[in-house]
Amino acid sequence: MSENPLFPDEILVEILRRLPPKSAVRCTSVCKSWRCLIIHPSFISIHHRHSPSSVLLHSGNHLTLPHCRNSSALLLPSFPHLDSPVVAFSNALICIAYGEHCQPLIICNPSVRRYVTLPTPSHYPCHYFSYIAFAFDFPKCDYKVVRISCMVDDLSFGLSSPKVELYSLATGFWRTRHGVAPVCCITGDAPHSFHDGLVHWIAKRCVGDGWYVFVLSFCFEDELFREIELPESLSWGDAVIVKVVGGGNGKTLSVYHVSAGSPCSCDIWVMKEYGVKESWNKVFGFSMNGFCLEAPSLGIMITDVAIPPLVLYVTNATGEVLLLMYVAGRRSLYSLDMEGKWFKDLQIEVGTEVVYCGYYSESLVLLNKASGVVSY
Repeated sequence: MSENPLFPDEILVEILRRLPPKSAVRCTSVCKSWRCLIIHPSFISIHHRHSPSSVLLHSGNHLTLPHCRNSSALLLPSFPHLDSPVVAFSNALICIAYGEHCQPLIICNPSVRRYVTLPTPSHYPCHYFSYIAFAFDFPKCDYKVVRISCMVDDLSFGLSSPKVELYSLATGFWRTRHGVAPVCCITGDAPHSFHDGLVHWIAKRCVGDGWYVFVLSFCFEDELFREIELPESLSWGDAVIVKVVGGGNGKTLSVYHVSAGSPCSCDIWVMKEYGVKESWNKVFGFSMNGFCLEAPSLGIMITDVAIPPLVLYVTNATGEVLLLMYVAGRRSLYSLDMEGKWFKDLQIEVGTEVVYCGYYSESLVLLNKASGVVSY
């Protein structure tokens, strides 16, 4: 029976689950029963399920919600002595890793301003680069981080399998996964986490005198890697950029490709039937010649463009594409609607830092976790 005679428990839950996280946190100070309710895992899960998600950008330790101008500020913990952060998003949490070895690592919830520092992963005696991905394992109700370390010394570069470690937020430990990754090296940074626990990188391996490029996927549920073939022109051709920029739910996959040379083509490819090579289709393209960028299907031409646009994210639901462009000395965000055929400047300027992008929804995750959690 509820300790509050005015509201039955089910009514109280309905009221509190509508509050933003900061307000819900303040409510934990009202009384003991409210605190017990709000920090209970079932309430945190209910609250999260009813939180809308939106695209979140990270640049230079700043978080921006480009489609929510009136949203409250989201802050990350500051580590002034660390630089070159790599950022991965998964629903309510953000994983941040530092340096070419992706350590140290933290998992942070900016909604409640709490973070946990992960144990130090393995270090290898040779020259290597590490990459991370972060996702929620729904069957196990657990957030996980996978760290892939590619050896880049002269003897094994592109000819050996990466070292793979998996961290569980529920257990607080790293596990080494032996023999699960194919021979390859990763060519991209932290990938997007999709709702079904799948993440994707662009990878390559040395075949004969050339490099074979493909999509490497990892499933957080069965903890297995799989290879997905790219269109023939992307698998072997020279490119400035090949990047996975959207998809998921086991249905579609989107890749952005910028060809080498000048003029160059900047194309968005979509795999309409997930895992089927023949279903790749080029759905949109820019053409860049010198400092002029053209989009023939939109009938537009933009001058004074310093470098090819960088596609940050492609949404499945609306067909909207979020791009980072350097135009007339301004490095800012643009939105492209491939279905509605419009293109606009979002008037959001971005500094010189690397930009990471993913879906985010506010939640109370980490509020009920005591061991190793730091408030900021």
